[in-house]
Amino acid sequence: MASFANFVARDWVAYVVGQQNIQKGLLASFLEREFGFYCQVAENGQDEPPSELVGNRRILLLRDCSGDDAVSVIAYLDRFGNRLLVDDKIYLVLINLDPDLDVEATLLRRGVRGIVNANAAPNLLIRFVQAVVTGELWFPRQLVSRCILEGRGQIGDDAEDNDSSVLLSVSLSEREREVLVEIGIGSTNDQIADHLCISQHTVKSHIYRIFRKINVPNRLQAALWASKYLA
Repeated sequence: MASFANFVARDWVAYVVGQQNIQKGLLASFLEREFGFYCQVAENGQDEPPSELVGNRRILLLRDCSGDDAVSVIAYLDRFGNRLLVDDKIYLVLINLDPDLDVEATLLRRGVRGIVNANAAPNLLIRFVQAVVTGELWFPRQLVSRCILEGRGQIGDDAEDNDSSVLLSVSLSEREREVLVEIGIGSTNDQIADHLCISQHTVKSHIYRIFRKINVPNRLQAALWASKYLA
């Protein structure tokens, strides 16, 4: 756990948002005590992390959804546009969310990294945070099963497609293919920029265009697409 705490202290900050000040303070104390996060609690109405907080580190943006309905949660996501999909420095997670598979599916498509429903035990929150900051997604098993089954159906429908014809119809540039291959092997935006000798801004622009061209909502789906058509 000590090495994990060192990793968090070196590479991460946490920004805690939500409607209930006491709850936000408790969550920040939990993150500091259990993981060694440097935490900042948002003032009411300041629900997006200030740019000076991020710097070169990744940010765990933790929103406490106590008292929020589905409409307000989606409205909060709307503030970010496509930023959560192309910027791998902001990891948005939601806790104390009311269970709703359709809402959860929307959150997954929009770039949320993980959710925990209300009244989660502390040991579950510990596993949740550890998983998210090490690059995993954390969603209810029911939702994961549904996504897999839907994906199987799409693969079955497309089974007769010729891979080369799909690639021709998408018309990725050579650089976009290189970026997509990097996404497929799990590279971060920083690593892609370093490997391809381009700026992070250029990486984000390529990723945005790639997502539109291959019609996927997030990096996971892009990686799956790459494994099918660029392998």
